Amino acid sequence: MGKITPSSSSSPRWQRQPEERPGQILDAALSVFRNRGFGAARMDEIAQKAGISKGTIYLYFESKYALLEALIDRAMAPVAAQLKMMADNIQQGPVTAPLRAMLSFAAKRISDPKTGAVPLLVITEAGQFPELARLYRAHVIDVGLGAIADLIARGVKSGEFRPLNPAHAARLLVAPMMMQIVWSGIFAQPSDPPLDSRALIDLHLDIFLNGALNPKSPEVSP
Repeated sequence: MGKITPSSSSSPRWQRQPEERPGQILDAALSVFRNRGFGAARMDEIAQKAGISKGTIYLYFESKYALLEALIDRAMAPVAAQLKMMADNIQQGPVTAPLRAMLSFAAKRISDPKTGAVPLLVITEAGQFPELARLYRAHVIDVGLGAIADLIARGVKSGEFRPLNPAHAARLLVAPMMMQIVWSGIFAQPSDPPLDSRALIDLHLDIFLNGALNPKSPEVSP
């Protein structure tokens, strides 16, 4: 086998700084999980994809499950945490505009392929690995969906929204984003025309808010 000569234009994989390796490993794991499925993926495949030894992975992640947990923490847990922070920062006043901002933020983040691939992976593998669903719920759903439900509850209490179940309304509000993740990852075809995800979210918000707003509230324009 001929000797590999490092490229002068970029550092070879084995010379990358150690602090870069966790992200490098996670990128490789996500690629292998998407192509092979979580159950069928092997650590040596991930190592090969990352351009490192299998043993190097175990310096950072103790198992394949730990890799997926780290992927969730990297991609989706920050989204949920940001939604909670946005909701917590609303001290008083109408909640319609903050809800729009929160949903638009979440939709933009999950439109990134690396981010959207993680919930899709959990959805497709949860039947065989129910612990993944429990992990995702604890790290993402309970935090992000809880923040949205709390904000809707405030809108109901203030009279901005008509009487409705905040938990049910929160699920209805985020449902189109989950459907878009499934559609993009499973049903979309190369021949499909480009989808304006921002327009889709705006339309959904208009429909949702037209149904949720209390017509007697002073926050609703005549």
